[in-house]
Amino acid sequence: MSEKKDEKKKLNPVTKALKKHEDPLDSLDRKLFSEMPANKEANERYASDPKYHGHSRLRMRATEIVCAAAAVIIGSLGTVSVMLPNGLTFGGITGISRIVQQYTGWNYSLIYYACSITVLIIVWIFLGLREVRKIIFMSLTYPLAMLVLQTYNVVLITSEDLFLVAVFTGVIIGVSNGLTFKAGFSSGGTDSLAKVIKYRWLPHLGINNITFAINSVIVIISAFVFGINIALYAVVIIYISMRVGDAVMYGFSDRIVELAIIPGDADALTAFIMNELGRGVSSIEVTGEYTGDKRKQLKILCSPRESFIIKRYLAKEDPRSFVSVTSIKSVWGRGRGFSDIRDLDN
Repeated sequence: MSEKKDEKKKLNPVTKALKKHEDPLDSLDRKLFSEMPANKEANERYASDPKYHGHSRLRMRATEIVCAAAAVIIGSLGTVSVMLPNGLTFGGITGISRIVQQYTGWNYSLIYYACSITVLIIVWIFLGLREVRKIIFMSLTYPLAMLVLQTYNVVLITSEDLFLVAVFTGVIIGVSNGLTFKAGFSSGGTDSLAKVIKYRWLPHLGINNITFAINSVIVIISAFVFGINIALYAVVIIYISMRVGDAVMYGFSDRIVELAIIPGDADALTAFIMNELGRGVSSIEVTGEYTGDKRKQLKILCSPRESFIIKRYLAKEDPRSFVSVTSIKSVWGRGRGFSDIRDLDN
């Protein structure tokens, strides 16, 4: 008898829901809810150890280096073996180097090297050694990889359909940028210059906005140097690379949404979210002006996948709940998918 009582105590709300309803959860629900223990463990690990996420420092550093090295190889191929052979250009240091090359005829990779070192020095002067550590790897290895590819004349694609080439180039550069930022490094390009501008003069502006402004100026200059068509292809490359970079860097699970929920049973939902998902919950008292009823409104920051788990739980346990979902650009704090509040670039 005591064993059966202990078993009942261990039943979580999802298991109770499964026993309560005649129709079993469908395969999607089963899959989602089976992931909850691992998901909760990851959330708690990220919250308690935001820097290394429960892994050793050596393992985290090795993972970062592998990602950065892959970014160097992929980005170099996209620039030297796809973009340059087709006469296209880009924003950032890539676009500046293309403009200088057009007027001087100098080696593209050497020009890029000189620009990277210049940015490295500027960052060192204005932001210090801590920020230099983030860009020194890419500043030294990226142009070196491009120089090797140029030396051996490695070409992946040449085509008369420049639009498709621009799309492909954007995808490759986006993957490279995403891997770079996911590894905790910086490309050492205009994003680093944007960080300097933000830190020194425009702290109220986002780095992405400043970077966009710099790249816009470079693309406009490129229109006069290479023609309007090449400049428009550069816009296509920049746009696609940004989208792909975000997808690689954040993926689906690391994006954050905010749920504002007015449930029928706030205590049960709070227990489910905290105990089964490992996410925090805050609450306020709200008043329905039509009925005059006072109820609790819960606010939860979580991944879209977790929000769907909450939705499925409410659909079965509390279908009269009211939920609003808001996409969040960034969250500063300690938690899975959150940004370190000490970083300058978020």
